[in-house]
Amino acid sequence: MADELNTALDRLSHVPGVRGAMIVEIGTGVPIVEEIEASVAGGAVAALAAALYQRTAEAARSGGFGGLEVMHLEAEHGHVLVAGTAELAVIVLADPDAQLGMVRLETARAVEGLR
Repeated sequence: MADELNTALDRLSHVPGVRGAMIVEIGTGVPIVEEIEASVAGGAVAALAAALYQRTAEAARSGGFGGLEVMHLEAEHGHVLVAGTAELAVIVLADPDAQLGMVRLETARAVEGLR
């Protein structure tokens, strides 16, 4: 499975505008594999994004919306996308001008590889 995870991250990292990607254990917020810029505090991003994803998924279910597919945060200087399974999440950091359609497509492919 490690090869599949690394391949998924490699594909994500080659999408124009992607600054980094990681696969994180949702329960602990700990990255399993990551490929991110050195300037990014990967552990902190992983922990926060995993917790937000978990809480947002609970809110979606409680609100009657079903399972969460993608959580997308848009900030002044970029995007954070999180998608996953019950145990693992794919977190992608992208520039403001990233090709979000390609980012979402590769994120969905990475999640399918986790199932």
